[in-house]
Amino acid sequence: MPVRFSHILVLDFDGTLTTADVGDAVCQRYAPPSWREIDDRWVRHEISLPEAQRAMWALVRLRQEEAIDFVRSHIELRPGLDALLDGAAARGIPVWLASGGFDFYIDALLGERRARFARAWYSRARFTGDRILVEFPHDDLACGRCAVCKGRVCDLARAAGASPLFVGDGHSDRCVVGHADRVAAVRGSTLARHLGEHGTRFVEFERLDELVAWLDAD
Repeated sequence: MPVRFSHILVLDFDGTLTTADVGDAVCQRYAPPSWREIDDRWVRHEISLPEAQRAMWALVRLRQEEAIDFVRSHIELRPGLDALLDGAAARGIPVWLASGGFDFYIDALLGERRARFARAWYSRARFTGDRILVEFPHDDLACGRCAVCKGRVCDLARAAGASPLFVGDGHSDRCVVGHADRVAAVRGSTLARHLGEHGTRFVEFERLDELVAWLDAD
């Protein structure tokens, strides 16, 4: 008989587990300014996130070793991550990672913490010299906008018999509305503004350890 959990905690990565959007930071440093025009088209719903990322990352000129050095030296994990993971473990709550970001920086920044996620979905980047080819291996979880739809991941949690709890910050996290039972958003983030404008109940936070007590909320 499969193990049943009362809750599953679904976490976004860029801007949620980190204090900045990692993909944006890399493009800002290693791509020409035209990457912003592509990103704006995605925000305006003119193209999907995979379409935008294929075009943006095609502009980047960066070798893998330099890329990993850059993210490790310029990007910080959001304070309180270990406390949140510990809090979830103490309550028997599995933690899932759902991100439209890429393996080279997610794995580099999480390090050994990666093993603390029961399941994880994110995209891939393949380096050939200073060129980067991005791949999206989770077609079953894609929607019209996202490479990894957080709403569909929440649906997976519900199908497993658990109440999905979601933590995020950005445009692609809007898909959780109507799919997650509870939502926490980075204070002042795009997701927080969207939820507030639409009257969706949520909590805001700065540090991830602020959410440990939220895990117990009704």
